[in-house]
Amino acid sequence: MFLALVLVASLPLAGVGLLTFHLTKQSVLKQVQSNHAQLAAAAGSMVRNYLQTATTKLKSIAQMIRKDEDPRIQTTRLNKLLDPPDLFLEVSYWTVGKNPEVQAQVQQMDYNSAQNGGNLSNRAFNSKVGQQVATWGPESPILNRAVHGMTYAAETIEKVGEFPALPISVPAQGGAVLTANVDFRPVEDILVGISGIHPRVLELVDAKGQVIARNCGEYRGTGYEDIATAEPIRGTTWKIVVREQVSIALAPLHQIKLQLIYGLCFAVFLSSLLSVVVTRRMVRPVQALARTADALGRGNLSARTGIARDDEIGQLAMAFDRMAAALQELDSLKSEFVAHVSHELRTPLTSAKMALANLQEGLTGPETLPRVQQDLDRLIRMVNELLDVARIEEGLPLAKVRTDLGGLVRTAVDTLRPMAKVALEVRGAGELIDLDAARVQQIVVNLVDNALKYAKGRVEVEVRGREVRVTDDGPGVPPEHRERIFEKFSRVETGPKPPGAGLGLSISRKIARLHGGSLECEGNTFVLRL
Repeated sequence: MFLALVLVASLPLAGVGLLTFHLTKQSVLKQVQSNHAQLAAAAGSMVRNYLQTATTKLKSIAQMIRKDEDPRIQTTRLNKLLDPPDLFLEVSYWTVGKNPEVQAQVQQMDYNSAQNGGNLSNRAFNSKVGQQVATWGPESPILNRAVHGMTYAAETIEKVGEFPALPISVPAQGGAVLTANVDFRPVEDILVGISGIHPRVLELVDAKGQVIARNCGEYRGTGYEDIATAEPIRGTTWKIVVREQVSIALAPLHQIKLQLIYGLCFAVFLSSLLSVVVTRRMVRPVQALARTADALGRGNLSARTGIARDDEIGQLAMAFDRMAAALQELDSLKSEFVAHVSHELRTPLTSAKMALANLQEGLTGPETLPRVQQDLDRLIRMVNELLDVARIEEGLPLAKVRTDLGGLVRTAVDTLRPMAKVALEVRGAGELIDLDAARVQQIVVNLVDNALKYAKGRVEVEVRGREVRVTDDGPGVPPEHRERIFEKFSRVETGPKPPGAGLGLSISRKIARLHGGSLECEGNTFVLRL
């Protein structure tokens, strides 16, 4: 009898323990994978930022080197611009034709020594610069793409002695090309800094699966099964791989397993009473999770588990509650969006319907038709804006061509000049930029049209290189609302309410960001940077 009672008391506890262990294991695995993904994303972002910083600095240097200068002056200028040598192992200035030639080049001293001490098949000594130089032909992507106005970054690194280097290039003035070998040693420091003291392995891997950088020495595996998570780096063919030993990643499960075993042994001595208490403690959170999941399934998105614990089940409940909150917020945003759209579409439809009804009943004459036309135009404009929002959020493709920004702005302003009731002035000159002319013109028209609606007596449009500034003498936007006006359906009351759904500025900022630029409000001035 005693054994039967112990068995009856222990079996429910064992079942709940196994169920809890299974649920917790799934939660821990998802959490580990999520942590790996976040770690990989952070590492990828820092690597991408490091490369973008190097490219941006090389572009700045390219703007300061003139093709007609004496090579010695160019070399002296490069030496000054690269002091301190924090990013580049080598920078070369190329004149490109049938036979590309290095006209000026600077190298870090240790990097130069490493080249002189090795037999490199892709380099040769150049007496003009007194250093080893690359032997690239005119069809080499690093020269060819820069000649055509594009930046270039190699897909894998080159190893010179102990120096890992990534070749990049940018166009320079006069059809020349500026190339550089980016020092990749700091990338390993970046990976070490992100991983910290935790025994995870972070690897930067190229498209062929070769390891470019790692947060530790040579990785030979642990001899046990690893959990590996790979995340691509946006804008490159590389990815970050995070590896962690299963026994370390799932260490919390080991503690849970021991607790369950001790609990079962203790239940043998405390009999069924203690087993009931333990069972209730184990089952109650699971039941709460099940009730909450059922409530969510029936549409009650405000349901929460109400579990406040510090153990793994508490972590699972917190993750579940965060998921429910995210679903509730998404549902709220959807409802708000539908309400906004319904309200904005109802107004012109109702106005047009009433005007046509009055016309049919003879209460008004043909003079009502222009008003109906205005309502229909407003309705069509709002529908087009909603379609633009949908296209942009789905990933709008850009038809970029080389365009004179100043000429594009003047053309856009000229389309609005007949409707302007205040002075409208355009001045300045723009650069030749690769952009989608129709979409950028849409931004300029929207900004100038808004300025004309609020201006008291004057609207000024100024073009500065890659920047367009639209200024009016109206009331301006208060500082606390300068970000909110770029949200969908958001408008700030600074004067008479203009027609529109509040989508124009949101669409304009999204198009600017698709071009890699920005759109900001500075009170009475909107600034577009491309």
